[in-house]
Amino acid sequence: MPLSSEYTWSETTETVTILVPLKGVSHKTVDISTTSSIIKINFKPYLLDLNLYQNIIEDKSKAVFKDGVLNISLVKEECKLWGQLCFAGSKSEIIARRKNAFQLRDARTRQQTEKAAERKVDEERLMLREHMALEEKERQRMDEIKDREKKNAEDEMFDTFASLNQTKAFSDDIYLPPVREKVRLSFRHTPRLFKTPLRQSTKKQEEEFIVKNRSRLRDNALLADTDVGNVDPIWLTSKGDEFYKRGDIGSAINAYSEALHADSTMIDTFLARATCYLDLREAEPVIEDCLAALKLSNSIETRLKKKLLMRLGMAYCLRTEYDKALELFHSVLQLDKNDHDALQHIRYLKTLMEATELKTKADKHFSNGSLEEAKENYTKAEKLDPGHIQVLMNRAACHLALRDSAACLRDCNTALTLLSQGKQKSDSSICALVDILRPNNVLKRKCQVILLCRRAAAKQLTDDLHGALDDLEQAKSIANDDDDAAVKSIAKEIEDLKAKMSSIDTHETPQSKK
Repeated sequence: MPLSSEYTWSETTETVTILVPLKGVSHKTVDISTTSSIIKINFKPYLLDLNLYQNIIEDKSKAVFKDGVLNISLVKEECKLWGQLCFAGSKSEIIARRKNAFQLRDARTRQQTEKAAERKVDEERLMLREHMALEEKERQRMDEIKDREKKNAEDEMFDTFASLNQTKAFSDDIYLPPVREKVRLSFRHTPRLFKTPLRQSTKKQEEEFIVKNRSRLRDNALLADTDVGNVDPIWLTSKGDEFYKRGDIGSAINAYSEALHADSTMIDTFLARATCYLDLREAEPVIEDCLAALKLSNSIETRLKKKLLMRLGMAYCLRTEYDKALELFHSVLQLDKNDHDALQHIRYLKTLMEATELKTKADKHFSNGSLEEAKENYTKAEKLDPGHIQVLMNRAACHLALRDSAACLRDCNTALTLLSQGKQKSDSSICALVDILRPNNVLKRKCQVILLCRRAAAKQLTDDLHGALDDLEQAKSIANDDDDAAVKSIAKEIEDLKAKMSSIDTHETPQSKK
């Protein structure tokens, strides 16, 4: 609650002076509010609120800070002595008088605001008139200059004509230069596929379009007069490299193919196109390109030959011909016995072959109904190659057949996590062959659908029907683009599961009411 401040006052017939000691308070924090009959001074923690005896003129009153004292000089509205500073009356009279004073102040404030707005509009209107007058004056000045220049030019022209006529009168022999001979000039525009001015075209995008579609442009009858074949194969290879760096594998393959069409002896281009096909998990074209490059010459430099043999070995791994791949990786070691990539590939491939052999045994046991033997072999294979998706999928099915829901859920979750991971190029300890043997996008979606369905079946064993329904709906959304039969089968499972959930809710409701 604020404290009441001390003050002293004095008066004359025209003014009232109030002295308020600030008691160490900075004058910057003092707030003074006045009306015609109210004066309010606030400087924390003090507050002085005075209801004056008579009205004052606010605009002529003033306040001065000096030596820690606030000196307020109020000009009386009526020149006479008050005899007292504050109004003395009943509480209702004081409240009504105070309310009336604030209403008068608000009305005066609105009036001043309106006058200020009107004054601003008048000033803007006056400035506009002055600006228009200035522009009119400038326009008149320019017109005068034009008229003066026009008159000077006309006078000069007339003087020239007069002098020529005068010269002709003195002599009729005027020399005229001979007419220039006709000359035929021929020029050619820069040949371009897109018939647009160079300033309006996007040359870089046009070149990329030509590179991507060269094979179709060559056979297009509408472009019969356009030469799209006479292009440097080295330039085409560099464009393919640009496409590959941007992740546009299809355009990179087109560019490399056109470069090889122009020059089929470019070993680097064969290697680059084989790399593109390897990223797409297409083994056959990789094998064709690598074999074609290896047959070109026996004098291929060791660096290129090692890369070709490595790509060829990876392609045979995609075809699960692991023995041929192993021979090729050993061939790389014959060229360079310290090749780190080849050593990594051999080590991983031997592990993969052993794990694949165990998986094959486990698959036979599973098909024969020997579930425990199958689980044992799947576990051994998984220890050798923890990232083997097929081993985890099949062991999950084995756990499901044994009604071991927890183990099935664990294998499904692990396999789904591995499928969601992308390439890990930043980790040098991971063999590149691991990334190459990952399922492609189509196979990945199929594996995800199977794993989600198996996880849903395991959740049903634990009575987690809502979780099972979520997995089935997710599997259906993934399978929409690939397999209509799978979508129908999953939809049937979803329908049966919803019916089961509905029947459970129907049985539980009467019991809950009891």
